[in-house]
Amino acid sequence: MTSLSRRALVLAVLTSSAVARAQSASVDVQDLPPLPPAEDEPSSSATVLAAATAEEDVVVGAAKREQTLGNVASAVTVITGDRIRRFGYRTVGEALSGVAGVYIQDSRLTQQIGIRGLQIPGGFNSRVLVLVDGATINEAWGAFAGVGWDALVSIDDIARIEVIRGPVGAVYGTNAFFGIINIVTRGAAEGSRAWGRVSVGNITGAVATAGFAQGGVNKQIRGSVLAMTRFGESSTIEAIQSEPLEGDGANTLIAAVVGTYGGSFGQVRAYRALRESPFAPYDSDPAKDPPYGLYNYQLLVEGGHTRELSKRLTVSGRGYLNLYRFYDRIYYTDDVFLDYGDALTGGAEVRGRYALRADGKLGVTAGAEANYSRTESRSYTEGMFDVDGVKVPLDFSIQGVYSELDGQPLPWLGFTAGLRFDNNTQSSSRLSPRAALFLTNSEKYGAKLLYAEGFRNASAFEGAFEDGVDFSANPDIKPETVRSFEGVLWARPIAGLSTRLSAFYWKAKDVIEQLPDPDDATLLQFQNVGVYVTQGVEAEATYRNSAGWYGFGGLAVARVGSAQAGADLTYGEVVDAPRVTGTVGVSTPKLADVGHVSAAAVYLGPRHTRTDENGDGLPNSKRWIGLDATIYVPNIKGFDFTVGVRNVLGTRDEVPAPGDYDRFPDPDTTIVVPKIPGEGREFFVKVGYAR
Repeated sequence: MTSLSRRALVLAVLTSSAVARAQSASVDVQDLPPLPPAEDEPSSSATVLAAATAEEDVVVGAAKREQTLGNVASAVTVITGDRIRRFGYRTVGEALSGVAGVYIQDSRLTQQIGIRGLQIPGGFNSRVLVLVDGATINEAWGAFAGVGWDALVSIDDIARIEVIRGPVGAVYGTNAFFGIINIVTRGAAEGSRAWGRVSVGNITGAVATAGFAQGGVNKQIRGSVLAMTRFGESSTIEAIQSEPLEGDGANTLIAAVVGTYGGSFGQVRAYRALRESPFAPYDSDPAKDPPYGLYNYQLLVEGGHTRELSKRLTVSGRGYLNLYRFYDRIYYTDDVFLDYGDALTGGAEVRGRYALRADGKLGVTAGAEANYSRTESRSYTEGMFDVDGVKVPLDFSIQGVYSELDGQPLPWLGFTAGLRFDNNTQSSSRLSPRAALFLTNSEKYGAKLLYAEGFRNASAFEGAFEDGVDFSANPDIKPETVRSFEGVLWARPIAGLSTRLSAFYWKAKDVIEQLPDPDDATLLQFQNVGVYVTQGVEAEATYRNSAGWYGFGGLAVARVGSAQAGADLTYGEVVDAPRVTGTVGVSTPKLADVGHVSAAAVYLGPRHTRTDENGDGLPNSKRWIGLDATIYVPNIKGFDFTVGVRNVLGTRDEVPAPGDYDRFPDPDTTIVVPKIPGEGREFFVKVGYAR
């Protein structure tokens, strides 16, 4: 048994005894995952608090190994399983919306992640690398990764979510551009042997999940399944149709099986998701029934082995297969147009970590990764491929090697320095460095100085896709690059309270954006538009105590500018770039020893929308406050209950719309749809049983 496992086992035993002695004052046992404490064994009086906070102190996604928050080369937020359950989050996107500097925009095609004022219209989360238990979810055709009901993992499977800000290309290569979302699922030792839950909401609709787990830490098998059917709601947008727009449906099916045996591991995950949009994208007919429909299918298979060859050397290897299909049906007045985007990626990675000093205070991590992708898009009028069909195949491979050195030469001084080289056979070769300097004082407070660079290759969809109707290809498209500077101050001034203050500067070049084709304004094309810069400050805090109180808060102020190639930066006019975002939440201990009452609020500042066909500005999206309330009852004879209200105030967010929703009534006219309404007030109830 490793030292990490021994510490976790000791903590789990101490936690159980401590909770037994103070049931009325402590958080539920299921809310205290057995994760590693500090090196010194805690006293029993502090065990509950140590267990509650341990989950927030360990990060694995930033460097493909375990690190404490004070020694990770990024600004990181960990969303714990306890927080997920107390605040009633139903998707990864809902959980992310409560994170400092992060905001979620639902375009009614997918939920899109914005970070520190940057949310490029027309993107599909391609600038954020999404991982599930270390496996990359972003696929090869459009680099898409879903975080809503189109995600590859259900919320009931999740132990914690790590939000890692800034480029991490030095470890992961492409797509780790604005950050990483690392989703860690619950092991057999952390969950129930069998469980099931059903929920219903007046908008989201009906959701059912079930799962099982057998075994322990080193030998286990677990699986889960989720099914969802959305009821939806109606909206009115005069630019599209004077009558209420219907057809806001969706359905999802997710399944997963995961297993470990000794040092070997494997996972198989698959999903199918349909999303209908009432806003008639791509100039489709809004009166049609069924409306426009977008399908996503994905299958991920990953397996590997990790082995400790000596006290200083650990090696691991993994292989993976990622299959994906995009499919949409565009209903015009007289016919149906179909688009397909297929991708198959197979790859492997080997890496190792060697402790250059016996005490572990100097070490090096090195690895190599290679994959091969086959992609193809097909677009045609239904039943008429031989007449107007367009097929675009694109195959490519990526080879990457990386290394990172980390050390702690003095008790108060640490560092990290890393570099990765990537070669893409359809794009250019790239070097991605990062470096960090850490100053700490007994885990009570410290500072970080961070530098990193990243890149993102244009996806097959962005560079090669054309359909003869709505999109044209851009064979000259170039990769995006980003450079980041950040200073972080963090402190734990009292037991249970963690705080962070960051000052950041990101500069992204050759940013790819969906714009009208300069040769034909009725077509959309992905183009390198120039430079985006975001700079500002970000603060966040979390508080947990042994009595069961849980609170969090965050605020980000970002000054975002953009410029066409060779021009000066212009600030304050970037689309969908709120200057201020904020979040706050509080959850009570078990009231009457039954359940937690939680409330959370999200603030989004005003955001610019796009310009019309003459280049004139259109009405901005107004500032928005979203207030949620939840009652969570964790255990009554094996049953758990959640009752929640989303958007209590009922005021709809005004989401800046991408060019997908613009209308073209004739070849010489463009009607720009600058914004679409977010969801209204929703009530939901969730009931589960576990044993």
